[in-house]
Amino acid sequence: MEGANKKFDKYEFRERILGMKKKIAVLSCGWSYDFLTEFIGGIKRAVDGKDTDIYVFNCYNYVEYNGYINNSGFSIYNLIHYEDYDGIIILSDLIQNARVLEKERQKILAAGKPAISINLAMKDISCLKVDNYTGAYELITHLIKDHGVTEFAWIGGKENSIDIAERYKAYRTALSDNNIPLNVENVHTIPTSSYNDAYEYLFNAMKARATKPQAVVCANDYVALAVMKIAEERGAKVPEDLKVIGYGDTIWGKTVVPAITTVRSNAEQIGFEAANRVLNPTGETQMLKIKSSALYRASCGCEYKVPNGGKSYALQIVDDLNQKEKFNNQIEQLTETFMEATDVFSLLTNLEGLFQKSHLFEGPDFCIFLKADWSSVLINTEEKLPQNLSYGEQVQAIASIQNDKKYPCEILNVRELVPSKMITEGSNVFLFMPIYNHSYVHGYYVCKNTLSFLNSNFGYVWTRTFGNSIERFRKRNMFKQMSMRK
Repeated sequence: MEGANKKFDKYEFRERILGMKKKIAVLSCGWSYDFLTEFIGGIKRAVDGKDTDIYVFNCYNYVEYNGYINNSGFSIYNLIHYEDYDGIIILSDLIQNARVLEKERQKILAAGKPAISINLAMKDISCLKVDNYTGAYELITHLIKDHGVTEFAWIGGKENSIDIAERYKAYRTALSDNNIPLNVENVHTIPTSSYNDAYEYLFNAMKARATKPQAVVCANDYVALAVMKIAEERGAKVPEDLKVIGYGDTIWGKTVVPAITTVRSNAEQIGFEAANRVLNPTGETQMLKIKSSALYRASCGCEYKVPNGGKSYALQIVDDLNQKEKFNNQIEQLTETFMEATDVFSLLTNLEGLFQKSHLFEGPDFCIFLKADWSSVLINTEEKLPQNLSYGEQVQAIASIQNDKKYPCEILNVRELVPSKMITEGSNVFLFMPIYNHSYVHGYYVCKNTLSFLNSNFGYVWTRTFGNSIERFRKRNMFKQMSMRK
């Protein structure tokens, strides 16, 4: 009888808390982690003191080594029942998948809940746009008017991104408005707007003796860093010999010498406005835009004083590098845990032990849920699992840590999403990520008030490692059974 009362009290508490609270669902794709973490920070500011929880459903679409585009991560959105939320924010431009966006749009409209799309117009849904144009146009005009630059180059990735398209449009328009012809030979397109792709491309381009402009306009700060690195290696000085501008106002751009002239997208303010508008809907579809800000620094030749926080920025970079090393060690331990397990029981025991002992990146409050039939999947002897992007009706916790302490594992109805003990008063952020391999979903990870996995794409490596480890364990078990039969 006492146990029954405890169970009743637990669910009564959950219903009491949920009955008072509001909930916002955020659909994201985590590659743009600088923007995303600031954006969520803005949402948190908007709901501060309003007893509103933020549910962030995040994934990583990517290309497999064999060239296959893997969009199975979007299955995390299958967890969402939009009628359970008071507002929905969808980071449409980061998701970049028309089929997925249309599917979610129809579900959102059917639920009749207020929603807002970020940076990409969706029919019958309000849109809040990032102004990628104004700040970039202002900086290029500044180079022409104040620094006398007439010879430009542009470098950016092939991403199908509204952000980069608008920055490039600002580049072309600013040149045209100032009667400077566009030199197509100095428009450089790289696979992605990343440091590595930009560095490799520029290294080869410099060897091929590409034309040398007075200024390079970069799609983001990471590309700008690669340009500055190549310039240094070739003996060119920035900004004396080459002026460089970026976009994004990253911590690296603030601390490199010379500091990068760039544009701040004001992601935090965009998140704040988005949350306010879904929680206080007007009832009509709106199209709004938040202006970006030009930041004049030393890489374009302007005088620039290191801000008071310069030292703390540098220390944060050192800390980030240290965190990456620790994360790599933790991933190694996760892989070894799967490799050393001899059967399903020992695997479950070892995983529990691993996460009880070490969960620096998973956070102090998290659960790892696998589908209710996960143990039978692990002993499945089919060469390839059938496609299955559903989470079923129930999931089983294989690791449950709250307040840094291990809790008994439990079975949860999928629609509940998080254990009752994680539902507390105040405004909290819950981050969800899928655990999957190829086109088969195994389960999901959820944490409370920790966004570590959004930094440096840790979440991509973690979820992919977990999913791949499950599949390797299954195949190893399959080969073991086949050998025993022989």
